[in-house]
Amino acid sequence: MSETQNLSVAKNDLSGYYLAQQRANLIKDGIQNNTAPFLPTDGKMKPMLICSASTGYALDAKAMIPAVLKKTKEGYESNVVAAYGVAGKAGTKIKKGEHGVGVMFKDKDEEFKMARLFFPEQMEDPAKLKEFAQKNVKQQTRLTGQTFTITSPEVTEYLGAYVAACKSGASVSVSPEVAEKFKANLSAVVDNELAKSAEKNPAIPKLGDLLFETEKKANALVKGREKELGLAQKNEKAQEQKPQQHKREKSQSMSF
Repeated sequence: MSETQNLSVAKNDLSGYYLAQQRANLIKDGIQNNTAPFLPTDGKMKPMLICSASTGYALDAKAMIPAVLKKTKEGYESNVVAAYGVAGKAGTKIKKGEHGVGVMFKDKDEEFKMARLFFPEQMEDPAKLKEFAQKNVKQQTRLTGQTFTITSPEVTEYLGAYVAACKSGASVSVSPEVAEKFKANLSAVVDNELAKSAEKNPAIPKLGDLLFETEKKANALVKGREKELGLAQKNEKAQEQKPQQHKREKSQSMSF
């Protein structure tokens, strides 16, 4: 079966369930084993920029968070991912039995699609995908030397700062106290996501909704810091020179 399939709005329940469960399980595993890169070691975390091999741009939060967890869990070194079709364009294919990170998005024709993203290490010829991606990836390190300090344990605030660091080359720090409260908050969301329908607490937000807000928070943090440093105007001019490419970067994820 193709790794990417057309979906109508009315038929997204199963795909949404799959994506929600995969994200929740990856996060739960990372928290329980204390391996999630957004959890601190001596107050520091490990921002990991992961880009699309085809567009070269950083993944959004809904894909970034499960991707960094997948990368950490499997010990991958690569920082790019590709869907089934892109692997073929690069001259390789996915190894049998490999599982990718699921994403849902709208294409240029406003059709809903589901895809699975794979790291080069999951390919029969990793070097070919790395070479393909190298032509497209934009090293987003404009905030190297800067630090985002997390002061809130709320999920979107905390993960927003982490994703902002991933996207910009900045570092990120947090106190042990704030990190522990965040773990409790995120664990409650994840446990509710994995609970049976009849046992779910409707008062607890969906993980997908929180990650959607996380993406907005991350982008606002990056733009705010760039403005403080006088970098915003330079970036705006650069984006104006490539309007169509920038438009393709912003795939519209569904709120699962």
